[in-house]
Amino acid sequence: MVAKAGTRFENVSKLFDHAAHNGSNYLNGHCFVRVIIIDPVQAFIGADVDMNRANEVRPVFRKLGMIAEKTGCAIVLIGHLNKSSGTQSTYRGLGSIDIMAAVRSLIFIGKVRKDPTTRVLIHEKSSLAPPGETMAFKLGDEEGFRWVGAYEISADELLDGKEGKATETKLERGAKLIRELLADKKEISIRELDEKAKEQGISGRTMRDVRSRMKNELEYRVNEKQENSIRLKE
Repeated sequence: MVAKAGTRFENVSKLFDHAAHNGSNYLNGHCFVRVIIIDPVQAFIGADVDMNRANEVRPVFRKLGMIAEKTGCAIVLIGHLNKSSGTQSTYRGLGSIDIMAAVRSLIFIGKVRKDPTTRVLIHEKSSLAPPGETMAFKLGDEEGFRWVGAYEISADELLDGKEGKATETKLERGAKLIRELLADKKEISIRELDEKAKEQGISGRTMRDVRSRMKNELEYRVNEKQENSIRLKE
């Protein structure tokens, strides 16, 4: 849990009443909280609730949603998967499918079978924004934690033990596209650049991020059509 403002609060153990599955009064009256992490969510649900029954699980998550809405606090739930294979990724969580349905963003993390030091992070569900790219990271080798980069694999493939492959992120592809288009002192308008990026599945927002990261390499101008354009600095 991370405080929004002020000093670190005390009595964190009182934040939630696990028997009643609430805690909003304490949360509103005693501290400012930005993030709550519940790990694992199956243990939070408690022994008095059958986590395989939707009608029992739903009220628990409704109360959590109310707490998040009233306080502006993000609630991160960490859950474990069952060992069933051959089923869709969203049905692989322990307990009722309502657990997966209740969240607004769902991320899977799994090991690559042939390389147990490589984990893949997949943004499987995103109700409020575009999903993030699938990314891989290394953990447990002599270099410790480090990001590997974009990875090409679906959640179903990962959980079934299939192999994916490392690939370029959209940011990397965007930067490569800019350098290719501006080679040999060429100049291109932002409009044309975004159109060519869109043809490759790269959004205008991503290209803005790319240009921001390349700000020390790019020179901005206004062309003869009065359009904003860019070229590489000499």
